[in-house]
Amino acid sequence: MKKRLSISLILIIVASIIISSIFIIVGYSQSCYSDTEKNIKESNNYIVNYILPTYLETENSETLDHYASSIKMRITITNIQGDVTYESTPGLEEEVNHISRPEIVGAMAGNTTTEIRYSNTLKVKMIYVATPYYDANNTIEGVLRVAMPVSSINTAIFEMIEKIILIIMMTIFATTLVIPYLINRELKPLDEASAFARKIASGKYGQQLTMLRKDKIGELVESLNQMSLQLNNSFSEMNRKNAELTSILSSMNHGIIAIDEKNKIIHLNDAARKILNISKEEKVVKKNILEVYRESFILELMEHLKNEECERMSFESRIHPDQIVRVYINRIVENNKFSNGHIIILEDITLLKSLENMRRDFIANVSHELKTPITTIKGFIETIQVNKIDDPETLDHFYSIISEESDRLSRLVSDILVLSQLENKSGFEKKAEYLQLDQQIAQIFDILKLSAEGKKISMRLSGEKPIMLSFMPDEFRQMMINLIDNAIKYSEPQKAVEVILTQDDEEVRIEVSDQGYGIPTKDIDRIFERFYRVDKSRSKEKGGTGLGLAIVKHIIYNNHGKIEVNSELGKGTTFIIHLPKTRN
Repeated sequence: MKKRLSISLILIIVASIIISSIFIIVGYSQSCYSDTEKNIKESNNYIVNYILPTYLETENSETLDHYASSIKMRITITNIQGDVTYESTPGLEEEVNHISRPEIVGAMAGNTTTEIRYSNTLKVKMIYVATPYYDANNTIEGVLRVAMPVSSINTAIFEMIEKIILIIMMTIFATTLVIPYLINRELKPLDEASAFARKIASGKYGQQLTMLRKDKIGELVESLNQMSLQLNNSFSEMNRKNAELTSILSSMNHGIIAIDEKNKIIHLNDAARKILNISKEEKVVKKNILEVYRESFILELMEHLKNEECERMSFESRIHPDQIVRVYINRIVENNKFSNGHIIILEDITLLKSLENMRRDFIANVSHELKTPITTIKGFIETIQVNKIDDPETLDHFYSIISEESDRLSRLVSDILVLSQLENKSGFEKKAEYLQLDQQIAQIFDILKLSAEGKKISMRLSGEKPIMLSFMPDEFRQMMINLIDNAIKYSEPQKAVEVILTQDDEEVRIEVSDQGYGIPTKDIDRIFERFYRVDKSRSKEKGGTGLGLAIVKHIIYNNHGKIEVNSELGKGTTFIIHLPKTRN
């Protein structure tokens, strides 16, 4: 820009100087010719008035010769017939008649006449001024002609032209030096403003340019400073909101996918990556969603996206064999108008569906488990009432069955209440105590002593003594009674049930082993489900409610522990409990 501006200004200035010089030269040339003509006319008047009368009286040409020599001009005098009576230039005294010369013709007509023409006599271009002179009767007596070479005038003009050319060259040289300097000086603030604007364009907002000027450049700089400050504030606010939005989207459990009208991904949060099994390292932004995920779920999603009439829609889909999601689709709103982009929300409802299935199963199982003893009790009572049985032995038998079913119903209700408390994480008590585990196990052995002796089963406690653990007493007793009671119930007669206590720096380990029937491998993962029985007929014979191991699992999980099961058919089962010594 500076170079173009400098060249343009230099060319304009040079052209102006040249044009001005041409006008000056033309004007000077005209002035030179005009001044020369004026001087010659003045010389003519002087000669006519002061020198010529004397010459005509005395015919002495000495004065004329001296004057012609002093003014360096040619003086010629002719009579009215055109004959030369005087010639100041030596050698031209016998010159031919001049009556036909243009200037002589004009003078004979009574006018002072100027003529510029080529002289055939002197072979040069001359300027002639011819003046008539009169006698006493005011009659033209002759003509005075004064002439000088045009080359004299041209010499002065050429000298002037040389001086003007020199001035032009010096001016051009000075212009080529001064103009770039002046332009650089004047445009330097614009360069600084331009560099400042480029910084703003590159994202360096908030900077300020100091320039104390009160002209238009100063106003421009002030505007740029205000723009920089406003952009900095706007982008800071936008970045803050983007960070908040990103943080919110990242912390959401629901998957969020934003796509444009061409189904290219605008945003994908971590939850969506997890649901779609897309690694965090994979770059998916600006990619078509069909390139990123190719399962059948996307084809189903695309079908719903084609429905442009609905602003919002939702559907459920099995995204993986073991995962179900509920999909919400919303159109993106821009300036209160719907665009062709969409926000897709993926809600993993696998657990919800599982809980719904568990709730249905639980209600069905509870209904079934409650219905059996109630039906039995009602049946025997109706039998007694309808048949009016009064046989003591029969009544005792019926009352015994009713009592057993009532006890079973009571245990079932009690276990359901306990399980409900544990699932709500309320537990039995609100305060844990430090328990000496070997003493607690010994007390449980005493409680279950009659059951063990009925099958001639021995109960043994081994391991490190003593071991202290912070635990809620009732929960610990409930957990161990369920495990040890199950071990007794499902062990063969004359076998042994063993409890082993061990510990390390981080946890306490409790093992409960029996020598019973064992659990099939396919059932091990389900034995902690509510009302799940490996052998239903045998479980009912043993008087179980089907909730004992579910209660054990919830007690352990509520105390941040874990339980393992090792079982071999025909040899027995071992339950291994891991309980941390410290819990956050």
